[in-house]
Amino acid sequence: MTQAALHQSPGKLYLNLAAILRGRLQAGDWAPGERLPTIAELGQSYGVAAVTVRQAIAILEEEGYLRRQQGSGTFVTEAAGQATRFAVGLDWPALIDMVTKTTPRLLEKRAVTDLPRHAPDDGTAAPAYQYLRRVNALEGRDCLITDAYIDARLYARAPDRFDSETIIPLIEGMGDVTIARCRQVLTIGQANLEDAALLGVPVNTPLGCIRRILTAPDGTILYFNDVAYRGDLVRFQIDLVPKR
Repeated sequence: MTQAALHQSPGKLYLNLAAILRGRLQAGDWAPGERLPTIAELGQSYGVAAVTVRQAIAILEEEGYLRRQQGSGTFVTEAAGQATRFAVGLDWPALIDMVTKTTPRLLEKRAVTDLPRHAPDDGTAAPAYQYLRRVNALEGRDCLITDAYIDARLYARAPDRFDSETIIPLIEGMGDVTIARCRQVLTIGQANLEDAALLGVPVNTPLGCIRRILTAPDGTILYFNDVAYRGDLVRFQIDLVPKR
């Protein structure tokens, strides 16, 4: 990104710079153990003040990408080349592995009767839902925002657990509840002001947005969830076998 583009991007300058440096670290521009350019060199490269560079580096240090060594400089950690990512689950075990990696924090809850607009073949709405808005952390770092709608009849059976635990395994663990289908739709979005503040990223940062809908055998929507993942943490991989 050019200096002009960096300065013209919306949001806080140090967050934008942190996003650029994070991307370069993930791409391997600096190898684990390598010393980063100095504060002055980075400031000159990106046309920003030293304080902006220090703020960006502090974020990446907190995230585990960098470590500062007094008198020697800032170095790339081994973890920078092994950043944990979410692989979009293409089967049930992969999905469960994906959703159980994080720790949720409840932001808002309320009873509702309507779901967000969705396709007719997604299923039939239950009479009422419990809405939960949460931010989930991965290894101590806020990484996704979730807007979840749980069939109120299920929520009433374990409200404290639904508020604090990963939801899909909780529903699956209810012995008399059958999940007949899980539909996932992945799209690419951008962080608005609220999302950016919650995730600590610049406004308009790419987000991996997944709509996940669980239905019962009779087509009732048991669970409807819109999840926005930090784009730098989502990996989508499908191995295709060419026709022979």
